[in-house]
Formats: sequence, structure tokens, C-alpha cells
Amino acid sequence: MKKWLCCALLVWPLALFGGQRDTCYTGIYLKNMYDLRPEEYACTTDFWMWFDYRRKGFDPLNNVELINAKQVSFADPYYARADGRLLLASESCRAILIHDWKLKNYPFDRQALQIQLEAGLDTSRMILKGQAEGLKLYSGLGLPGWHIIGYGAKESLVHYDSDFGERRLKGHSAFSRITYEVRIQRNSWGLFFKLFIGLYISFAVAVLVFFVPPARDQRFGLSIGGLFAAVGNKYVMDSNIPATTAFSFVDQIHDLTFLFILATLVLSVVSLRMAENGKLERALKFDRRAAWVVLGLYMEMNLALIALATSG
Repeated sequence: MKKWLCCALLVWPLALFGGQRDTCYTGIYLKNMYDLRPEEYACTTDFWMWFDYRRKGFDPLNNVELINAKQVSFADPYYARADGRLLLASESCRAILIHDWKLKNYPFDRQALQIQLEAGLDTSRMILKGQAEGLKLYSGLGLPGWHIIGYGAKESLVHYDSDFGERRLKGHSAFSRITYEVRIQRNSWGLFFKLFIGLYISFAVAVLVFFVPPARDQRFGLSIGGLFAAVGNKYVMDSNIPATTAFSFVDQIHDLTFLFILATLVLSVVSLRMAENGKLERALKFDRRAAWVVLGLYMEMNLALIALATSG
């Protein structure tokens, strides 16, 4: 009698709490991804998601939340038997996802776009598990200006400092989450030359001062003209690319160019002083050396910044 009583006491809580938990095996088929809008911290996706589960009367479609969506709409719910043991629930989804665009290395940036599914019931009642091939991409999926470099899924438990009114949880709760991630990289080299060709021409104009005799007033006009052109290029670029609070690659290249154009002005003053003191030959040699030093340092520092940005 005592043995039966002990067994009943052990089985009863398992039946009450553990028996009601369902493990949902989850998958996503990504059909489309478009409207990548860094200025709105958003992108739009179309995908089909499904859940394989065990317990009849349990509807995972009503108990899963897409937590990183600004706006979401569901269509075509479908229920069937997955196999002899599991049931299937699936539906189509269109979602405007929130994405924090990392633009420090723009235009050599890489992004990890995420679809985050979280169980609407705590871990005592619902667990999300990824299938072996839980994320598939449509073979015709294309992102103009980008290419896909990888994708995958990650399971996690999210802990909240609240029981959301369920006092049995005693002020804390945990929910199961699956994060599907698509990693993309911008097709950057064409865009890089398009953005910076005007800036490099401005610098080249400023370097021409070293090939003008020191006594000519045009020397200073070339440097100042190059500086104004570089500043104008910066304003135009800032108005056409997404804003970022980080000291970005674009800022680094422009500030480097400003400093080197300023250096051409300073070196021009030194050369002019030499010429005015009757040391014209020395001033001409100084100009030739200064041209190679300025040009060489500028190119090396540009290549170093580009290498850092592309390695990202």
C-alpha cells in the first residue's frame, strides 16, 4: 500500500506539469527578402514556418511569437499529420523585421538578418527545437546589391524577471527561443569607387601644388580648391547614406583626406619660404620629395583602412 502511494505521489506531479509540456520541432522556408531599409532599421521577409508536435488540442500557431517584427501578417494555416507520431501545423508569414544595421564598415559591411521565434508559453509547457535542416532558402532568392554568405539557426532560453501574473513561477520565467539568421555581404567595390572617386580626385588636385613653381600663387588655390571639393563630397555622401553614430569607414577616409590636403598647404608654405630666401633649388627638391612622401603615405593609410573595413 505504501509503495502504491509513493508511486502515485511521484506520478501525479509529472502528469500534471511534465505531461502537458510539448516539444515543437520547428522549421522555416525563406521565400523572399526585400526592402532592406537601413534608415528605418527594417527589412521585409516572406517565409513559410511549420511545427511538428505531439499533443492534440495544442496549437503552436497560436502560441508562438515573432518577437523582432515591426509588423507581421499570417495566412494559409495548415494542419495535418506529419507521421505516425507527430502532428503538423504550418502557415505562411510576411514580416517587417527590426534590424540594427551595422554600418561602421559601409560600403564593405556585412549584416546578419534574423527571424526570432519565441514560445508564447514558458518552458514548463512548451519547448522549441530546431530540425536538422530547420532553415532552407528558396533557390531563386536574390538580394540586389548583396550576396548571401551563410545561414543557420540557434536555440536558446530567454529568462525574464517577471512571472507575467503566473504566481506559480514566483517572479521569474523562462521561454524557449529559436533565432534563424541569414548572413549577407554587400557587393561593395563598385559602390566604393562610385562614392570615393570624387574625393580621390580632390586629393590629386591638391597634390598638384608640388609640381607648380613655389613663386606661383596658384599653389594655394589648388589646395584650397581640393579641400572645398572634399568637404562638398562629404556632405553629399552623408545625405545619401544611412546615418551611424560610430566613427565609420567613410568618416575615416574623409578625415584622412582633409588632414593630407591640409598637409599640402603647410608644406607649400615651407617651400615658399625657401624660395623667398633665395633657395629656389632647395625648394624644388623639397617639393619633389614632399609629393612622393604625401602621396605614398596617403595611399598606404587608405589601403590599411580598406583592409580593416573589408576584414570587418
